[in-house]
Amino acid sequence: MRHITKSMTLVLLLAAACNWGTRPNKVAPANGPQGALVALRVRGEASDRVGELYAVDSVGVTIREMKVVRVSWAKLEAMDVKNMGSAYDVSFGEVVTPTKRAKLAPLSRFPQGLSAALLRSVLSTVGQSAMEEVQ
Repeated sequence: MRHITKSMTLVLLLAAACNWGTRPNKVAPANGPQGALVALRVRGEASDRVGELYAVDSVGVTIREMKVVRVSWAKLEAMDVKNMGSAYDVSFGEVVTPTKRAKLAPLSRFPQGLSAALLRSVLSTVGQSAMEEVQ
C-alpha cells in the first residue's frame, strides 16, 4: 500500500510540473504566424520602439512598428519580449551571444531569417521601398 501511495505522489508531482512556466496560449508565435511583441531601446533614443519581432540574425533584430526596421546589435541597448520572462530579454549592457540569438529567433515571424526575396516581398506588402537600418 505504501508503495502505491509513493507512486501516486510521484505521478501527481510530475503532472503538476508539466504545467509550470509560460503557456503556449500566452505566446504570440504559438498562436499564429505573428512574431512576439517587443519593446526595444536604441542607443541615443529617449523612448522605446515597440513592434512585432520579424527576424533575429547575426546583424541585429528586425521589427515592424509603423515600418520594418532593423536595429544592429551595436545600437540595441535593451529589449523586452512580452510574456516571455527575463531569459528572453536583452538587458542593458548585455552582449548578445549566438546562443541568445538562437533562443530569440523562434519567437520571430520569420525564424528562418529574411532572405533578399522574402524581404522584398515583405517590404512590398507593407508599402516600403527599403528597410530602415539603425546601425
